[in-house]
Amino acid sequence: MQKKVLEFMEQHHMAEKGERILAAVSGGADSICLLLVLSRLRTEKQYELCVVHVEHGIRGVESEKDAEFVENFCKEHKIPCKVYHCKAEKYAREHKMTVEEGARELRYGYFQEAAKEFRADKIAVAHNQNDCAETILFHLARGTGLKGLCGILPVRENIIRPLLCVERKEIEAYLKEQEQEYCIDKTNAELEYTRNRIRHQVLPVLVEINSQAVAHMNQTAAMAVELEELMRQLTEEARERCICKEEVGIFISQKLQSEKKMIQKNLLHRVLTEAAGCSRDISNVHIQQVLELLEKQVGKKVNLPYQLEAERTYEGIRIQKAKESIVENMLQKVWEIVPGETLEIPEYGYRIQTRILEENFGSQEIPQKMYTKWLDYDKIKGSMLLRTRREKDYFVINTQGGRKKLKKYLIEEKIPREQRDKLLLLADETHLIWAVGYRIGEDVKVTEHTRRILEIRIDGGNIHE
Repeated sequence: MQKKVLEFMEQHHMAEKGERILAAVSGGADSICLLLVLSRLRTEKQYELCVVHVEHGIRGVESEKDAEFVENFCKEHKIPCKVYHCKAEKYAREHKMTVEEGARELRYGYFQEAAKEFRADKIAVAHNQNDCAETILFHLARGTGLKGLCGILPVRENIIRPLLCVERKEIEAYLKEQEQEYCIDKTNAELEYTRNRIRHQVLPVLVEINSQAVAHMNQTAAMAVELEELMRQLTEEARERCICKEEVGIFISQKLQSEKKMIQKNLLHRVLTEAAGCSRDISNVHIQQVLELLEKQVGKKVNLPYQLEAERTYEGIRIQKAKESIVENMLQKVWEIVPGETLEIPEYGYRIQTRILEENFGSQEIPQKMYTKWLDYDKIKGSMLLRTRREKDYFVINTQGGRKKLKKYLIEEKIPREQRDKLLLLADETHLIWAVGYRIGEDVKVTEHTRRILEIRIDGGNIHE
């Protein structure tokens, strides 16, 4: 085991003489194996070793015992150790994430903080070949391109993964041979988490089909990494030929059509991500819309996420923030809704309170009040803004995704013209969620599949419920 890990570390230049490595240790089998191996190799490789442990505040006493176990291990082996305590569930709710996502974001944030405190050059985490295989399967199930097939990389910035050359069964055998105890996290067996279902239900079936399934998936991941690097280089070369950054946006030359389809798509995804500052809501649909714009007449436009707009010009396509959005944002007052916080709007006399409901709401009756609403929190994209109307505002009005422009809705509801510009609207980053005092969008209604509910209640002004 130690020889195999050493050769893998040398192959990927994970630790140089005189460096300091911060090992991220949860106390489980993988991380204890990582720490044990790194501890025994540090004399040979001449690096220093320190440890960080993050206690997520999820499992109560058990979680605290894991932290104590790691601290005692470090004391026994004379390794400096830093322990952080946090509330992952609270953080996840506040940032509209799953508990898994929230815990991971907190964890890696503390890793970097500890690295600064210890002045560590590298952060070692305990991912192994099974983790890589599970990640590939997760990406495949969700839908992925070449990048998703890369799985988990051995080195990413200052993160290193020395155990990515061994399977979980090798880790468990090594710990048994060394008579080394470790902690067992019971939540790893809970099937409500997607990764756990892949780990306990999907991957074992594949291993039954072929005992080398995990190894083969890791080999595929290694080849995908090489292909991804080639694609990156080719895309950068195409960028030089086809893309020009302008003062008000990004210009895409007609020359893009002469590039291979895969290069076209890769390049457009990068351009849209750069213009938006985020890639979360940019999909293949939006990339295809921009490509199709190259076949249309000058002046045609496509609306994209993050208030971006693609416009056909004589020589190509220009990507920029929609002009009306820029003007409206300058003129409008916009208030951000943050779950769990109270917002006061003196101009309307409103007091707005929100909270997230995650458990035991199945037996409760959905409020039918005009100013208290329940919304499916996981259907809301990005930030929530309370604002007045904009030119292209729309609702989703049925389960098939049908849309209705706000202007048409206001006319049908016979809302006086003088009141329309004052009407407050709750919107996410793409469209309207609720016209305050009136309807909510069909796509955010609570259903039997809803996992988290956003309750929003407005008091004050002329409201009487």
